Amino acid sequence: MPDTRRFLTADERLKQLQRDRKLLRRERMIREVAGPVWHRMVRVVPLSFEGQGRLVARVLLASREAVMEALRSEAVFAVDTAMRLAHGAGFLAVQEVQAYLAGPEPLDRLAAAGLISAEDDFDSILVRPWPGPIRLLACLVDELPPSRVVQGDYRVVTRERLGQELVGTVGPRADLFVLYEKVEGTGSSESSGSGATSSSHP
Repeated sequence: MPDTRRFLTADERLKQLQRDRKLLRRERMIREVAGPVWHRMVRVVPLSFEGQGRLVARVLLASREAVMEALRSEAVFAVDTAMRLAHGAGFLAVQEVQAYLAGPEPLDRLAAAGLISAEDDFDSILVRPWPGPIRLLACLVDELPPSRVVQGDYRVVTRERLGQELVGTVGPRADLFVLYEKVEGTGSSESSGSGATSSSHP
């Protein structure tokens, strides 16, 4: 059979080379501008929220606040939701609900109450590049991760784990890591921060 592969023209190769060089310059600039922040960030071990258990997506049929309130005693909130509950500011553009649950029972209860859809949503991508309905993204785990209690008696992941989840979710984004360090306080040691208490059990 004839080889039907299409080879790049000289102009296309030049454009590709220019794009690659531009990307390298941008990455180099980010590293240089970030300085010590970059070095602290790359020492963080990324943690994949969706990789910690079985990820289930349910479409919200009520407000985010109502869903979080209904899960308050059973969930450890994670990723962007944890950041917003602890500090009032998040790092994802779309405000959804991310939480760890020790089983599917809370999902059934919220569905029966009309707060979330009864069926799993087919789209369980954590950070979507396309529009879609607001969802509850629940990671079902055998044991809830270590947590701290913040204002409103919500349990959220620890400071250290939040940093790991941030890098695991958005990659090495120095601008967002600076925001995380600012709201959580400087230093690499895990602590609860002002107004929060730590807990290693649900």
